[in-house]
Amino acid sequence: MARYMIFDLAGAVARARLDDERAPVTCQTLWDGILPFDGEGLPARHSGTEAGFHFDPRIVIPTENATCLLQKGDIVFIHYNLRERHGSPEPISEVIWCYGRYNMAIAPGKQEHVLGNVFAELMPGADAFYAMSERLFTEGAKPLKVTGEIA
Repeated sequence: MARYMIFDLAGAVARARLDDERAPVTCQTLWDGILPFDGEGLPARHSGTEAGFHFDPRIVIPTENATCLLQKGDIVFIHYNLRERHGSPEPISEVIWCYGRYNMAIAPGKQEHVLGNVFAELMPGADAFYAMSERLFTEGAKPLKVTGEIA
């Protein structure tokens, strides 16, 4: 049976299939550690057509299935350590998703590539979710709920 994360961003819903084969530790850690999530969807300011959410920075996952060259539909885990990011000294754990063509994980203030664990992929039919994600850049944060589903 496959596991999915269901993203509801201000009423725009998308389903992402977890890649338990290539990123088993990331999938299990996030499944157990952050679901269900209820907070804000945020725009990525440095990395292109991406959006995401922050959660407990004590959740740190080893590198697996990692890349900095991301594609539309990728769901990725990234962690920044204490005082690692310019202008944001706090540690951050985040999940990001790519809603457009131009994506490259970039460390804020460094303009260096960041490796992120690709652990899921958005399923076809996510057009309204992609459109709402794009609006975050100009309109700001929107309500986000993320739940899990086994099918």
